[in-house]
Amino acid sequence: MTAVEYLRGDRAEVIVCRGSALSYPRHNHVSTLTLGLMLEGAVELATDRGTRLCRENGLFALPPYTPHSLNARAPYTLVSLCVSKVLTSPGNLREARAAAGVLLRRAVGRPEAERRLLEGLSVLSGEREQREGPLAGLRERLETEPELPCSLEDMAMLACMSKYRLVRAFRREAGLTPHQFQLQNRVRKGQRLLGGPATAAEAAAAGFCDQSHFDRHFKRLVGLTPADYKRSCRTVPGL
Repeated sequence: MTAVEYLRGDRAEVIVCRGSALSYPRHNHVSTLTLGLMLEGAVELATDRGTRLCRENGLFALPPYTPHSLNARAPYTLVSLCVSKVLTSPGNLREARAAAGVLLRRAVGRPEAERRLLEGLSVLSGEREQREGPLAGLRERLETEPELPCSLEDMAMLACMSKYRLVRAFRREAGLTPHQFQLQNRVRKGQRLLGGPATAAEAAAAGFCDQSHFDRHFKRLVGLTPADYKRSCRTVPGL
């Protein structure tokens, strides 16, 4: 049976999936560098660079804004370390390693797994966003204020281009359509709210028309219901 645990700090997070058969559709992690270490089983990781099979002891890295999907190929145990891009510059590496180390020890308690993930963080520190194209301003708005109404027509006006050109350009730049990007960021906003005192009904106000709409998209992207997600979260302030 799948067990998922989220241990959250202010700018870092560790996710542990144990005995999981969950698969995740194409998405990206807009503000985080993500490293994954397979402890058991196998998953298929697909990015724009191709598809690879990640097995036991396999390590993978996803720079911020990298579109990808993850498909279970056998029940797996996966540890994911997500660190804010604010901390991925070389000058902030010590702070990033310290925060990540505390979360990994609490969530996993396996020194070898902690060592490999922190080494990967050190190697990839300084990875910069590769998608600073002409739509960066629109992407930032959809990321930071996803709950605000913003139709495709509104987006096209903000980008000063036709709707059809916008969809093609946005997909090239972000790896997702504008609507997909908007929905995933609304779900991410819901996750942040659920990680605090908010109820599922309050989190649904992050841009969704009703509770069922929120529940459906949340389950598709996160693999858990909002209520199950809230139960799986623990927060460590100051990290």
